[in-house]
Amino acid sequence: MKGRPGNTATLRLLTRVLVALIVPMGAPAGAQSQLTVILTGQSMIRSDLRASAPAALKRMQPLLQGGDVIFTNLEGTVAEPGESAEEGRGFLTPPQALDALQALGFNLLALADNHAFDLKALGIANTLAETQRRAIVHAGTGTNLAEAAAAAYLRLPKLTVALVASASGLIAAGGDATADRPGVNELRIRAGGQANEANTDLAGAGANTPDPEDAQRILASIRAARRQSDLVIVYQHNHVFGNRSFATIFSEGMAERLAPNEWLRSWTHPEVDAGADVVVMHGAPLLHGVEMYHGRPIFYDLGNFIYNLPPTITYIDEPMAWESVVARLEYRGNALRAITLSPIVLNAIGEGQPDTHDPHANNGFLDTRGLPSVATGAKARYILERLAALSAPFGTSIEVTGETGRISLGTSAGP
Repeated sequence: MKGRPGNTATLRLLTRVLVALIVPMGAPAGAQSQLTVILTGQSMIRSDLRASAPAALKRMQPLLQGGDVIFTNLEGTVAEPGESAEEGRGFLTPPQALDALQALGFNLLALADNHAFDLKALGIANTLAETQRRAIVHAGTGTNLAEAAAAAYLRLPKLTVALVASASGLIAAGGDATADRPGVNELRIRAGGQANEANTDLAGAGANTPDPEDAQRILASIRAARRQSDLVIVYQHNHVFGNRSFATIFSEGMAERLAPNEWLRSWTHPEVDAGADVVVMHGAPLLHGVEMYHGRPIFYDLGNFIYNLPPTITYIDEPMAWESVVARLEYRGNALRAITLSPIVLNAIGEGQPDTHDPHANNGFLDTRGLPSVATGAKARYILERLAALSAPFGTSIEVTGETGRISLGTSAGP
């Protein structure tokens, strides 16, 4: 039957209107929720800042306001009352430090790093128990390798965000998770035919490459996370910056400390291809550049956010270690709309007197040093311009306006 004149045109118009209402142009149905992801440097936190530095805690909160997802790495391990640093290594923190991180808004935590095993298996168990008790979503360690490698899921009202976390270099003996042993989800690196654990100089060895078994396990975790979430964040804590030890590279001030090693640049691209929406790293206590690969940001190192560095550790103490940025990523659904960068400075001098002899000492000086505040004026511009220069080799453009940086999203592939 023929319709009345004009009915067909009217029907088409109504159909277009309904489609526009149901599926906005350029985005899949149901993917229009606003999402703000805030990424910070690592948090080497040694105390409950609510008690040890309440004024600094209040000063830090505006840096993280408005985030739906607020991410950091816990650089260390939880020690319960009565457990001492002499039982392991020194990067220990009380359970209440996790309460301080929650008070700041952190709700997504990577646990994979070279200090996760500082209290050995006991520290792994402590940290897992205390994060679980507080319902903090975390990834990167576990009671076995399957748990350590698995993605964790932060379930928001309208979206689910996944985290996959691993670490490479300086993992203590016995600190890597296995099928029947707790530990870290380790990505082992080989230099030619030798294991490169970043604790020995391997000058003349072959190029660095990820261990194939570890690489496939991590990529499988990313693919699984892609299927079960709306946004996938992949974290790596890295200390392999070449074929010399981490200590040699940093104590000698070698240029390798300022940029990712070639193996890392090659490795991150398959992570994005497997489904990562964001790749973020720590390890060097310094800012590294940012790459946009197929429209996905790769933050090669965000340096420090909280840096309670013992004064006995001098080889990684340089002015740049006390400067960083907080990255704010704005999404509509899973479509990235903007990345802004806010520079921060950390205080190298804490309250009271430092103990420059005991590497296990914990006191007021340590608890109150390395806490961030907003960088302003010339210092803010310097930090952003330095990051822009470090990002330029990846083809990434950062526009600096006043005390804010904005990453151009126009570059969709690496150089």
